[in-house]
Amino acid sequence: MQVYPAKQHFAKTAKNLNVASGVIFVRGGETIIHPDSDTEYEFHQDSNFYYLSGVCEPGFAAAYDIASDTAILFVNHVSADEAVWIGVPPSLDAYRVAHGFDQAHYTFDVEKVLSTLKPSTIYTLEYMNTEQLGTSLASTINHRALLDPLHEARVFKDEFEIDVMRRANRISSDAHVTLMKETRLGMNEAEVRGRFVGLVLSKNSMYEAYGTIAARGRNAAVLHYTKNNQLLDNADEMILVDAGATFENYASDITRTWPVGPTFSPLCRDIYEIVLDMQKQVIQACGPNKQWEDMHNLANRVAAQGLLKLGILHGPIEAILDNFVVGYFMPHGIGHLIGIDTHDVGGYPTGTERVNKPGLRYLRARSEMLPNMVFTVEPGLYFVDDMLNDAKSLPEVAQYIDFDKVAEYRCVGGVRIEDNIVITESGYDNLTACPKEVDELESIRAVAYKQ
Repeated sequence: MQVYPAKQHFAKTAKNLNVASGVIFVRGGETIIHPDSDTEYEFHQDSNFYYLSGVCEPGFAAAYDIASDTAILFVNHVSADEAVWIGVPPSLDAYRVAHGFDQAHYTFDVEKVLSTLKPSTIYTLEYMNTEQLGTSLASTINHRALLDPLHEARVFKDEFEIDVMRRANRISSDAHVTLMKETRLGMNEAEVRGRFVGLVLSKNSMYEAYGTIAARGRNAAVLHYTKNNQLLDNADEMILVDAGATFENYASDITRTWPVGPTFSPLCRDIYEIVLDMQKQVIQACGPNKQWEDMHNLANRVAAQGLLKLGILHGPIEAILDNFVVGYFMPHGIGHLIGIDTHDVGGYPTGTERVNKPGLRYLRARSEMLPNMVFTVEPGLYFVDDMLNDAKSLPEVAQYIDFDKVAEYRCVGGVRIEDNIVITESGYDNLTACPKEVDELESIRAVAYKQ
């Protein structure tokens, strides 16, 4: 059995906190009940607590004594009556061993156990309930110092985390390929989403990492489309599927776009090949000590070159880039950090500001790429009516866009291609193994129409 590295994660956080003594204390999430009901919401563990404990169950807490390097797990006590309904839980020692702690106690002993440590300061998070610390420890609580050191620790993945994320990517990649083989005219977006969820759950995934997007045709112009209820009724359209599994509480985030019919229509293929080129060039450029924002700018340049060749844009490429014209076709950032959360913490280091320009204002990270950071690379091109109407109203932007050509390609809706990469000492490692070349996709799509 693989032991979760809880103690190592506490120690890493404590090092970032840069203090010689004190106690870190965190509480996990609790079960929440629907109003006026006895039905529970699906439980998702607090991400910061999970990072420091590896526990997915509700009602737990954990602590770390910095000076003695001691990790302590506090387990939710299950009464005999409760066990009838939810089962008999593991022993305290079994929990301790499985999650890599030095000690394990029940949560009703939090105050007693931590009082014996005589901490000068207890570091916790502002949003966490500290009533378990009792009155005797209340004066020692610091709610403010822990968050940034904890987020910094979460940014840099260890071997355990990268292995789990690789497995999450494999489960999701395999599910995407199955969808490519099965999607046919006459199906509904809901069937595509439902099939993905069933596939990843059958591989011991916990749940979707986020709401699956299964968007055909013009629906793909809605970046976070989740209605997933339209018929696939046009073979010349594409379907954009943005879907990832959470495995052992770590997310994957993969997008593929493929033809509804067996082959790409000429218009769809034109846009798809530009986005594919954007992604391949950006991934190839990724590596340590480079700026993530530069990867976004590279994607914009490749997009501008492609759109110029199609005649959608015209004019000098440097003027097009200086006026952020591509931002009206790719309004989101090139990607984001990923880990326990799909949009993971730490994208904007302290003091880093957002750039209020088209495309850049929604960049989810502005930081240097360093080894063991994990990013998504997800360029896209979209024909969003409101965005393009805004562009038309701005002479400094409109002068570079052929709106007749835009109208010709409007039916494409949108294309996005997304992989998850880990930055290494020498470059990158792509965790996503899912087909995306045009000939690969058309070969797979042929299978769907032979069944």
